[in-house]
Amino acid sequence: MEVPVKAKIEPGLSGIKAVVFDWGGVLTIPPVPVIEKLYRDIDVDKTQLAARRAEYRDDDPNSRFAKLERGELSLESYLDWSRSDLPGAEAIWDPESPHFLFAHLTVVSEVVDRILQLRKRGFVTGLLTNNIAEAWPTVTGGLEVEKLFDVVINSAFVGMRKPEERIYTYLLEQLEMSPENVLFLDDNRVNIEVARACGIEAIKVDEPIGVWAEIERILEQT
Repeated sequence: MEVPVKAKIEPGLSGIKAVVFDWGGVLTIPPVPVIEKLYRDIDVDKTQLAARRAEYRDDDPNSRFAKLERGELSLESYLDWSRSDLPGAEAIWDPESPHFLFAHLTVVSEVVDRILQLRKRGFVTGLLTNNIAEAWPTVTGGLEVEKLFDVVINSAFVGMRKPEERIYTYLLEQLEMSPENVLFLDDNRVNIEVARACGIEAIKVDEPIGVWAEIERILEQT
């Protein structure tokens, strides 16, 4: 799903004109503690889980999860593989499971309020998320994306994902802005590094509320 941009500030001028947010860990509570709790509840084998994590890389474009997030691999196929590879672990990606991760990632209401305030101040806002097509109803069920964002980019719908450089290029095209006009927030270090390499101002988010002091510091400099 994409919402056509309605530029509120003339692009091409110096300074930040758009603020773009990741979903999990930026608009929601941090996902890592939630994931760990879900795996404990499911009683996933810890040794096998550690081995899987050691093999996975966020920037590997050929991993099954990367293909799932780009919409190249069906969720059913991914769940089948995960079930055979590490029984139980598939549950956190299954919308039919009570352990479905996305249903446990609560949106932080104060962050939503602050995004609305940014829009009132004239900033263009965007959502850039690595996501799963089948999870989108859950994401949008707790978030009025059309009221919050001028541009919405879901990896599963555009066939690209962070940290691929092309998705940042696509983001700038949708915003109709130069990289120096954009501030991007993500909780993944690799995604932040590539965004910066593309010339985009970027902040790594460790805590959704605590990061806002740094956001405002950057915006005040524009």
